[in-house]
Amino acid sequence: MSSVLPVPDAEVRRHDAAVLVGTAAVLLVVTGISVFFGSAGLTPSEVLHGLRLMIGGAPMGTPEAQIVMLRLVRIGLGVLVGASLGLSGFLLQTAFRNPLADSYLLGVSGGAQLAVTLVALFGVAGTVASVRVMIAAPLAGGLLVLAMLLIISRRIGHDLLAFLLSGLALSYMLNALYSILVSTRPDILSSTIFWSWMGLNRASGTGMAVVAAGLIVAVPVVMSLMRPLRSYLVGDDFAQNLGVNVRTTRILLLFISVVLAATDVAASGVVGFAGLFSPHLARLLTRRTDRTFVVLTMLMGATVVVVGDLIARSVSVSEVPLNTVLSLFGAPYLIWLSIKSRRVM
Repeated sequence: MSSVLPVPDAEVRRHDAAVLVGTAAVLLVVTGISVFFGSAGLTPSEVLHGLRLMIGGAPMGTPEAQIVMLRLVRIGLGVLVGASLGLSGFLLQTAFRNPLADSYLLGVSGGAQLAVTLVALFGVAGTVASVRVMIAAPLAGGLLVLAMLLIISRRIGHDLLAFLLSGLALSYMLNALYSILVSTRPDILSSTIFWSWMGLNRASGTGMAVVAAGLIVAVPVVMSLMRPLRSYLVGDDFAQNLGVNVRTTRILLLFISVVLAATDVAASGVVGFAGLFSPHLARLLTRRTDRTFVVLTMLMGATVVVVGDLIARSVSVSEVPLNTVLSLFGAPYLIWLSIKSRRVM
């Protein structure tokens, strides 16, 4: 019988490899299609002409080449943001052991909005448009939210549901403060509204570098934590019996997820539901929680964001916000998932 044992492992590896290759192929097809769509109205032949000019190293003076370059940067940012949101969603759902967890529930988007609004309110003119503020303000807002949640967690102990509800309440409070500041100072509205609406339409190399830096730091850390993560998912007692520091693991998961979500907000504004979708889509293709699942979740997140952005800039002459498109599909899914989870309970 011992000769039969390796067979299931080999089958699992082949299945995982096929799933990863297939998902990556779908992402490549979607990104390829996305190059041909946009508000500029280029024909397929003009897009191909722009691509030939870029590949041939010709000057970027022609409108076709410039537009194609902008689209490629936008798609590249969408892939990075989607992968980052997918990883952040996986970490949040793992930390809370709750399939409904998403970056919204930590108040990261509200913290980012509020931080940028405060900079516009008290800062020097033009600071909101600077690269440093674009990076620092959402990060500071997200980390402040994390600090507040950790303080709350000390008072409520290990009650994960109470912690989750506290994050949701904190998110509503931060969004209310943002609305109050904007309503009292309409002059700062134009400086802050793009954090909620911009999506990928302000994609830049700087934004890509910010998100990529977060992934470069986070992915190796998460991969090294897979063994304690699997123990943590079983339960606190089980993980502690195996020598896992549950509190440290939970804080680390939350910290990494908040940093990833904040870098996404810095580069693309508020993008909801991609972090919720991605782990669930990955779970349809594999039941194991391992490194393959992490990579698959990131690929799913990238695909969701790129497809959402493709819809956002194709359904109307004036671009629809990416967050609106994802919310249109995400809200019904969240309702269905809530009902399903309630039935299981």
